[in-house]
Amino acid sequence: MKQHVIAVRPKRFIFPIPSQLLTSRRSCQEMEKELDEYVPGNKVAFGFGALGDSITYQVFTFLVFTFYYAVVGIDINLVTLGFVTWSVWNAINDPLAGLVSDKTNTKRGRRIPYIAITFLPLSLLMFILWTPPVGSLLWSFIYFVGIIMLFDTVYTFNSLNLTALFPEMYLTEEERTSANNIRQIFLIVGLLIAFLVPTFLISDLSAKDTPANIVIGEYQQAGIILAVIVAVVYLIALKWGVSERKEFKEDWIDVPSWGDAFKHTLGNRTFHAFLLTNTMNWYVFGLIPTIIPIYGQFVLGIGAGESIMLGILLAAAFVSGGFFMALWKYIVNRWGNLRKAWIASMALWIAALVPLFFVTDMTIALVLFAFNGIGLSGSLYLKDLVMADIIDEDEVKTGVRREGAYFGVNALVMRLAVILVFVSINLVFNSVGWRVFLPEEATAETLLGLRLLMGIFPAIALAVGIAAFSRYQLVGDRLKEVKSKRDDIHSGKQEKTKSDLPPV
Repeated sequence: MKQHVIAVRPKRFIFPIPSQLLTSRRSCQEMEKELDEYVPGNKVAFGFGALGDSITYQVFTFLVFTFYYAVVGIDINLVTLGFVTWSVWNAINDPLAGLVSDKTNTKRGRRIPYIAITFLPLSLLMFILWTPPVGSLLWSFIYFVGIIMLFDTVYTFNSLNLTALFPEMYLTEEERTSANNIRQIFLIVGLLIAFLVPTFLISDLSAKDTPANIVIGEYQQAGIILAVIVAVVYLIALKWGVSERKEFKEDWIDVPSWGDAFKHTLGNRTFHAFLLTNTMNWYVFGLIPTIIPIYGQFVLGIGAGESIMLGILLAAAFVSGGFFMALWKYIVNRWGNLRKAWIASMALWIAALVPLFFVTDMTIALVLFAFNGIGLSGSLYLKDLVMADIIDEDEVKTGVRREGAYFGVNALVMRLAVILVFVSINLVFNSVGWRVFLPEEATAETLLGLRLLMGIFPAIALAVGIAAFSRYQLVGDRLKEVKSKRDDIHSGKQEKTKSDLPPV
């Protein structure tokens, strides 16, 4: 049954109705114009998907290491082995998910079915992550490896398809900038929920001064609340926030074979600079939330019952980042050069990270984390805009949109950042005698290692990112040429789609 849309005041959402109930006859051009008028409502609802994505992944990043290393008591070498095994699985899972998505053809499109299938399992995993078998470290380790692999499989099929819709739904620079602003606000809100809800409910994140069985129960309580929140926000996104353009409905036919698609994607030199830069940024995104529960307790002196202070530290960075999103929007519009903007954001981020090596006072740390929000928000804001340009260039070369392949390969390479995070932690903890979490055996060397992980390691990674992105060439006249050719391709696809529609 053909679907049209009508506005329902107040104009906040779009509700589909059968074409038989419409009394007026409208041209395709009129319907397209009407659809464009309702984009702002869709952008807000689409942002709820980013909210769910942000909550699930940041909770995982923030708590899984501390839970299984410090609370459950798994050896740091086994924890590292678990994450390396997980990353090897991701080397298969992530690009495969992208290629499967690109080749999918259903009545609901290529992306939406996977979001619909995975959002409930992903919600449940917010609780199941914290239910290891107690009494056996071997079974706890096996459970740990299995559950993080399951989490990432479900998360990848959900997040990849949701993210792939962004450059497909919003084609012009104005649309992308506007939609990205809204998405980033929801991402910040998701980060706040991911950091504040657990730290409000869990009295001692590392079980340093509290019995482990009590702390495990508190993790599970937080998991239940987070599961409900995640399910609700994904329902909103599915109901009103996601759609697939008709002019791309036949692209799946011309998508290259999996081997050719993978080879072509990795062969894109423009993509290379982005991959290394994004990997270094995700190393920092991963390392800081992972290490901060232990850093906060041992370097800043945050004690049992004060876990909320850890959430406030991270919240300071991301609330600050939310305010600075407007700055990066202005910079992008003023400079018109994503390369310059992203390099500037990484330089500012380095300037905020290095002082964390020296700080031991909670108040000063809070100020520094707020300052981190400037560079951090730039990275969050710019990375998807850069990726959208790269996908546009690929469409000009191939004639089809292959968001799934690009986001899949990007997800694969980002897992290298996870390996780097845990290899870094492993090297430091082994060198300071913390192979097993023993709070009473923390020494000056232990504190030095934690400070290196918080301030120096991330700064080095971002310096590598700056060097890599300085080689990014999709700017200026080359980018203008890509946009012009892309628009011509889209016009041709739209005309073909209109010619295939029966008269109204």
